[in-house]
Amino acid sequence: MRGSALHRCPGPADPVGWLRLPQAAQTLLAALSEVGRPLVVGGTVRDALLREVGRSVPDVGPPDVDVELHGAGGPEAVATVLRATGAVVVLAGATFPVCKVVLDGTHLDVAVVPGPVPDDDALHAAVASSARQRDVTLNAVAWDAVRNELLDAVGGIDDARAGVLRHASVRFGDDPLRVLRLVRFVARYGCTVHPDTIALARTLSDRWDSVAHERLWPELRRLTEGDEQSAALAVLHATDWERHLPELAAVRDVPQDPVWHPEGPVHVHAGLAADAAARACRAAGVTPARRVVVVLAALLHDVGKAGDGTQRVVGEDGSVRIRSLGHEVSGALAATALLRRLGAPRAVVQEVAVLVREHMVAHSTTGAPPSVPAARRLLRRLGGSLDTAEAWALVCEADSQGRGPAASRSPAWAWLEVIAGDQVAGRRERLVTGRDLLDAGLEPGPSFRALLAEAADAQDDGVFDDVSAARHWLAARLAERAADPD
Repeated sequence: MRGSALHRCPGPADPVGWLRLPQAAQTLLAALSEVGRPLVVGGTVRDALLREVGRSVPDVGPPDVDVELHGAGGPEAVATVLRATGAVVVLAGATFPVCKVVLDGTHLDVAVVPGPVPDDDALHAAVASSARQRDVTLNAVAWDAVRNELLDAVGGIDDARAGVLRHASVRFGDDPLRVLRLVRFVARYGCTVHPDTIALARTLSDRWDSVAHERLWPELRRLTEGDEQSAALAVLHATDWERHLPELAAVRDVPQDPVWHPEGPVHVHAGLAADAAARACRAAGVTPARRVVVVLAALLHDVGKAGDGTQRVVGEDGSVRIRSLGHEVSGALAATALLRRLGAPRAVVQEVAVLVREHMVAHSTTGAPPSVPAARRLLRRLGGSLDTAEAWALVCEADSQGRGPAASRSPAWAWLEVIAGDQVAGRRERLVTGRDLLDAGLEPGPSFRALLAEAADAQDDGVFDDVSAARHWLAARLAERAADPD
């Protein structure tokens, strides 16, 4: 690592605009400046540095502002000052007290550093010590709100200019989860990772089991915030952390038919598809909650091609084709297993699995739009939700765009147009229900469920389209069953 001599440089001419501080954050910083030396640290400064050098910084919602407050006395006194602004303040932490502050929807975490008001030398020494405890150098630059100075002890400003993610010190290894955070930063900012940091991360791979299970899903969820998914996957592999996601690791270097996939093996396609899904979600203004589902489904849509999911088929002329029959079904099972182990919410797991299972349907028609019955059946398999149908179309489009030189527009959009029409989405209500079967004297059981499924198929196929016709159909089917109980 480089030395830790503190580098000081003048702050920006318009620090509020440079940092993009909300008005509430400015109010709180002004109050803190009256009682101590507040330093803005972490993501707010990092993002400003990256924007300054022209890097794209995705907008993922209102920023949380992290502050180190020096020389202000105890946390109770600080909380009193903050509450005087109208903010809601909750004290947290015993060894390292933090005031968690909310004002007008803006969140601040104020770490109260014990001790008297420091002189410049003491403050700078504290900044250097704090910087070495952070994960990467980009997160270790502080902005002094009183002096309008940038304080950098570990070279974070130079790394921002170079677009490099580098560990702030060997203390990076204190928390192995920082490797996944590193991968997330790659996805979000498209930065490269310094080789020394890759090497350090590899030494932490065996400590996967030491990470509390409940901490895994938040990192994976936030990984989907970034548009550079394939770059993040490359770092996950380079750091040897990919092996802890075995369903994903299993598709690395699995071949694909070059006619359909000239981009290369499955892991390349998965990364390109996830990139396309992320960009499409950004362009369409998809909400963060929906983006998680779409990006994960695009990333995992072909995990069923691992192992026996891919076969080489030799033709009579000796030509070799690569096929992956049924990979959408096995892929749904693999995606479910992976996401459950990572602690994903049940609703996310179920929807991603459905999207993976159905992603090949769009390729069943070429040219002509799908029939209304086919669209009805697909919508039913998608759970009857138009939101899920829209997510499905985005995943299918990402699949089509993730094929390198063979990229094309997905036929899923023609399906979605039919699904969203009056004949499909406008007639989603089931006309034969379980109540109808109970009223007819049937007992719940396998035959009960089979009859409901048959009724749903009949409705989707247009055999009946209103309640009266549905009742006639049910009466006829019950009469047939009575005449032939076997």
